[in-house]
Amino acid sequence: MKKNLLLFTCFFLLPFLIKAQSPSVELFKQVFDAEMQKLLSPGFTRRTMNFIKVTPGTSSGGYYPFKVTAYVHDYAPGYPKNKYYGQTCLGKMEGWKFDMRKDEFGDWILQGRFTVTDGECKDNPSEGAEAIPLSGVPGIPYRKTNIADKTNKTIFDKSSPSTSRLYLGEYACYGTGGRLMAGMGFHLLSNRRYYDLDKQRGGTYIYHAANATITFAGGFLSGQIGKNVKQTGFQLSNTVTAEPWR
Repeated sequence: MKKNLLLFTCFFLLPFLIKAQSPSVELFKQVFDAEMQKLLSPGFTRRTMNFIKVTPGTSSGGYYPFKVTAYVHDYAPGYPKNKYYGQTCLGKMEGWKFDMRKDEFGDWILQGRFTVTDGECKDNPSEGAEAIPLSGVPGIPYRKTNIADKTNKTIFDKSSPSTSRLYLGEYACYGTGGRLMAGMGFHLLSNRRYYDLDKQRGGTYIYHAANATITFAGGFLSGQIGKNVKQTGFQLSNTVTAEPWR
C-alpha cells in the first residue's frame, strides 16, 4: 500500500517538478538577446531588441519552445567626417518559434531562425541621429539584468559570493621563472565563454566554486583544468600559471 502511494505521489508531482525546472521568460530574453547581439552586422554599433510578446510552450525531451514577437533595431554611425552618417534598420519577428535547451556543458542555447530578411533600412540624417527613432518602435527595449538560472547549480554573477574567487577579464600565462608565454593569453567572459586575445579561438568554461577549479572545453585550452582558483589567478599545470593582466 505504501509502495503504491509513493508511486502515485511521484507520478503526481513529476509534471510540477518538470515545470519548476523550465527556463523563465526573462531567462529566455537574456539568452535570446545575447545570441542576437552576436549576429550584429559589421559597421553597426548598437542593436536593441524591443519585445512585444514572448510565450512559452509545452516542453518535450529537454526542449523548451518559445514564440516571439519582437522588433530588431540596429544603428550604424557611419563616417561623419566623410558626411556619411550611417543607417538605422528595423525588422520584425512575428510569432517566430525558438527552442531552448541545454548543451553538454549545461549552458542554455537556442535553435531557430534569427535573421530578419525583410527589414527596412534608412540613411541617418545627421551625426548621432537615428533615421528610425528607437523611441517610436513598439515594445519595451530589452535591458540585461542578472538572472540566476535555478536549474544550474553554478551561478555566474559578479555579485555572487560563489564567484568571488574567479576574476573575469584578461589573463596572461606565465611559465617557469615567471616567463611570459606569448600567444597563451585569453579572456574569461561572464557568460561562461572564453577566447584568445585575437578573438579567433575560444570555447566555454565551467567554474566549480566548491573545489576552486575551472574546466575548459573547446578552443585552444580544451581539456585543461585550472586548480586553486583565486582572484589572483590559477594553476594550469605544474609549470604554467594564469594571472589577471592588469
